[in-house]
Amino acid sequence: MLNRRQFVAAGAAAIGAAFTNSQLEAQDAGRQKFLPFPASGLPSRKFGSTGADVSLLTFGAGGAWASMQQDTALKVLTMALERGVNCIDTAYGYGRSEELIGNILPQWRDKVILHTKVSARDPKQWWSHFETSLKRLNTDYVDTLMVHHLGGPEDLAKLEVKDGPFEMLHKAKEQKLCRWIGISCHTDWKTLLEAHRRHKFDHAMISLNVATGGYTDLGFEENALPVFAGQGVAVTAMKAMGAGKIINAHPEFDYKTCLGYSLSLPGVHSVTVTMPNLQHMTADVEAVASFKPLGRDKMKELKAKAEGEVKEAFNNFMCTHVDRA
Repeated sequence: MLNRRQFVAAGAAAIGAAFTNSQLEAQDAGRQKFLPFPASGLPSRKFGSTGADVSLLTFGAGGAWASMQQDTALKVLTMALERGVNCIDTAYGYGRSEELIGNILPQWRDKVILHTKVSARDPKQWWSHFETSLKRLNTDYVDTLMVHHLGGPEDLAKLEVKDGPFEMLHKAKEQKLCRWIGISCHTDWKTLLEAHRRHKFDHAMISLNVATGGYTDLGFEENALPVFAGQGVAVTAMKAMGAGKIINAHPEFDYKTCLGYSLSLPGVHSVTVTMPNLQHMTADVEAVASFKPLGRDKMKELKAKAEGEVKEAFNNFMCTHVDRA
């Protein structure tokens, strides 16, 4: 039998435990609960192992789109979403992009999958930039939070410092400020795969088009894609039009062919494309709406047509291109 002192102590402990549990329950209740995955009005694919279905076309909210007049930019974005695009790709460094999206995102949040990217390498800046992104976007979470534009081994070392960007990616996921973590990489498949081996990303965004083939070239198609496909990593292809260096550079390189090549690569789930006007957006949507995978022989034929001047122009551009602020 408990004496009076033991009884009081036991009661206080029980009350304390109940209070602590109620606090934890309140915190859990207040913690962001992710919305259900949206449907797509366009042909879609399973997004790696994430459980989501993404439209074959992702709205790329950088480049010329982010520099448009607000009314025009939002009209293009809204019409793309109305026509079935269910995925938006933006970044902290894309000028006004996040702010533009934030104007309409509240009414579309349950209908879109949202990716953003943070490019800072300074640990003190990285988290601050991410918080700013959430405020600009007018949302409590993003679906994918990415480190933007992985370079070579020296850049990887900067990202891996204690309390640095890679640790912050995992922190954001633990705090349910993002569903998935990822990385974008334009030119260095070896560093990309090493970064993935060490940090296990859910999603990768990589350059894939008719001019990126070759083991000693950008190498993503031959080297990175098979690894990601085997491990269930979601892959978004970028630079399908070659940043203007491929589209229409050959009579056969139209919107449908450029998108079709990237989407026909095994392991690609969606292609992100900047849509700077309604005509461009319409052409992209129509291309994926009627998409049929290209055969292996056709893909080889297209790659052969990109050899020489087209491939050289794109690769020269990528050598100096920096897709982040």
